[in-house]
Amino acid sequence: MPASRKIEAVITDLDGTLYSWVDYIVPALEAMVRSLEQTTGMPRIRIVQSLKEVYEKHGTNEYAFAIQESQIFHEFSYDFDSFNALVIDPARRAFSDMRRRYLKPYRGVMDGIAGLHERGVKIIALTDAPRGPAERRLKQLELDASIDGLYSLEGFPVPDLVDEQVKERERVGYYKSRVPTVVELPEDCEKPSPHGIDRILADFELGADEVLVVGDNIKKDMAAAQAAGTLGVWAEYGTYISPEYRERLDAISARSVTRKNVAEEPGAKTIQPAIAISNFSRVLDIVDRGAKT
Repeated sequence: MPASRKIEAVITDLDGTLYSWVDYIVPALEAMVRSLEQTTGMPRIRIVQSLKEVYEKHGTNEYAFAIQESQIFHEFSYDFDSFNALVIDPARRAFSDMRRRYLKPYRGVMDGIAGLHERGVKIIALTDAPRGPAERRLKQLELDASIDGLYSLEGFPVPDLVDEQVKERERVGYYKSRVPTVVELPEDCEKPSPHGIDRILADFELGADEVLVVGDNIKKDMAAAQAAGTLGVWAEYGTYISPEYRERLDAISARSVTRKNVAEEPGAKTIQPAIAISNFSRVLDIVDRGAKT
């Protein structure tokens, strides 16, 4: 019989694994676009296409400085302070209000995280999102105190054209989470590269057989887990998106960002994961059984 090895850590994806990225990003972006329509008088298509261009450039729909970097600002560039007060600030509040309303952990996530802590298992997040948005999501969900490490892609510097209050908050660390270890990874660590997992194993002095890698994306999360020699646990529940939300997402999200954050449909498997789960808390059963070596 194969021996079992104690699981010391769970490396988990964020979007589509701990929470639904689609469920909050769609209403949040739509609310922001509606606000911009009202304050600028511009047609919706022009606003959406201008924002998509910026999102494609930075690889995230949560690039906080997209409006002033977009074509939307060009017509009003002679007076940033007025533009900030009358256009950016209402749009930012509209986005934040919807994110607060719709960003929720999946069923089983809180129980699963609590159970892992009870078992002394470390929880380390590995995401292809930039650091800033990843930290803000964990902070809003109040998961940041429960995560031992966050490994993300590089964050963004604060540009010159920004509210002075934002600059001061960035300076004093207002936007930072309580995660004790936060590491920004270079682009070549984006999944399906195993480099991010390899870095975590080295930093936490873990063996590949002591770790579970949980994620919803077969082509990215499970491929990275396989390449790193770790046990991949497919969060199948994160792949289910309503057709309506998918259509609304395609209309407003940059295509490259959607590919990064949304897993393939369940039938589109190119790698067969060793284990599939329908609820994050099922990870506890795997930990209790131990990884087979």
